[in-house]
Amino acid sequence: MYRIGELEISRLRTLFESGKIFRYGQGGECDRFEQRWAEHLGVAHCRLTRSGTAALYTALVGMGVGPGDQVIVPAYTYMATALAVLSAGAIPVIADVDSSLTLSPQDVKRRLTPHTRAIIPVHMVGLPCDMDSLTQVAREHDLLVLEDACQAVGGGYKGKMLGAIGHAGAFSFNFYKNITCGEGGAFVTSEQAICDRGSVAVDCCSFYWNPAEEREELQFAGHNFRASEPEGAILNVQLQRLEGMLAKMRAHKKALLEAGVDAGLESIRNNSLEYECGTHLGFFFPDEAAARAFASALQTQKVGAFLPMDTGRHVYTRWDPIMRYQGAHHPALDPFKIPANAEARIEYQVDMCQVSLDILNRSVLLPMHPDNTQKRVDEISAAIRQAAAG
Repeated sequence: MYRIGELEISRLRTLFESGKIFRYGQGGECDRFEQRWAEHLGVAHCRLTRSGTAALYTALVGMGVGPGDQVIVPAYTYMATALAVLSAGAIPVIADVDSSLTLSPQDVKRRLTPHTRAIIPVHMVGLPCDMDSLTQVAREHDLLVLEDACQAVGGGYKGKMLGAIGHAGAFSFNFYKNITCGEGGAFVTSEQAICDRGSVAVDCCSFYWNPAEEREELQFAGHNFRASEPEGAILNVQLQRLEGMLAKMRAHKKALLEAGVDAGLESIRNNSLEYECGTHLGFFFPDEAAARAFASALQTQKVGAFLPMDTGRHVYTRWDPIMRYQGAHHPALDPFKIPANAEARIEYQVDMCQVSLDILNRSVLLPMHPDNTQKRVDEISAAIRQAAAG
């Protein structure tokens, strides 16, 4: 969380005093945020959910992904990306990341099979994927694209908003994201059919709240991932903060990137430096020992730094339910065991994405913060130069 305070408290106070804290037929905060977020991204539809994981799952349902399908996900992402695929009944296929720390278009091509239905580019730690290449692969092979922008809220790619480039996009608004309501998420799309099906997955009564709608073809058994009015109220204030914070972090990242390159460091590939979130600066090193020495030197100078390899469940080797083929709470519902996936199943090995493991072991990421002063940015710059000098 970057900023939260009196503005959010005031809006919540007004909401609670109104007594209208249920979104259907009473409140308007969730409706208002959904409209504003869709307009901000330039898409037609937005549906709030309980989490980024729920957003991914409901978007996949909206896209019609299910048993018999394979969905390609990157080796570096929170395991919820792959778990959402399993929740939809499909099989996650894990592909390498490239020097941008995001999904490799070349490795996506290598992992394609007749069962591949979709790819999920993940804009990890605010870093945009190579969407030009990934969407080209998708077009050539008639694949669906679901952007996981859970860690890239508000970021862009070459002038387009992340989450609005593919067939659908998913966002998280939990405590650690660029804007937050504690927990929460949303999926977005410009395709009516995806919105309609995904909305039923979000809310099993999605088409009952409006008695004028007759949608019997969409009355499958959905769930209840709907958001609350307090969350909508907080997000409506948080949205006001977003652009200013991202602009500051982009500027800080550019200055610190220049300092690092001047000091002889090799940058990770930044696919869209002008439009990305700017939340993380990254450098490559010849080997893991050099990366750890650099990170340690920065930490000694009270500058945050970490190796992506050390981020636990964000690395595929730590996705225990998947590596153990534990796809559901009951075998009859387990995508790894159901007959419909017999030909789509794959074998998972610890070393199946060795390229990714090498990249994650040799990279160091430095988080940015919008409240950093120019003095603090100068201190980080000096620390980078000193750490680079060894």
